[in-house]
Amino acid sequence: MSGLERKRVERVLIASANPLFGKGLEKLMLEKWRIQAESIRLTANTFDTLSLMDDWSPDLVLIDYDDKSISRVELMEKFGAGDHPMQVLLISLQTGGQVVVYDRRLLTPDQAQDWLHLSSSTGRNRVKPS
Repeated sequence: MSGLERKRVERVLIASANPLFGKGLEKLMLEKWRIQAESIRLTANTFDTLSLMDDWSPDLVLIDYDDKSISRVELMEKFGAGDHPMQVLLISLQTGGQVVVYDRRLLTPDQAQDWLHLSSSTGRNRVKPS
């Protein structure tokens, strides 16, 4: 996947019980991405995050994966089970390193064929069906 596509992001959900971290991410979305304030929601626990993922269908979910009040496993299970095009970023306030991006989108059969061909020809690892 080619990373985040700004034009597609209209609704952002930020999941973190750390108010400074959540507000910092919100400020980034407002200033750098020019997302409207009414298009951003902040949650501080797993229940509220799961509810908004269902009811509000955000385009982008930022998850503080170090947060003990946010269950990364439950959120990723919900992400994997859904069908609304969505991107999830696992980010950490405590740990430096790479941000993990998951992108769920609908592809046409031709796009899927192109992606599969690109993945196999470039030696990228593909997820095997279980």
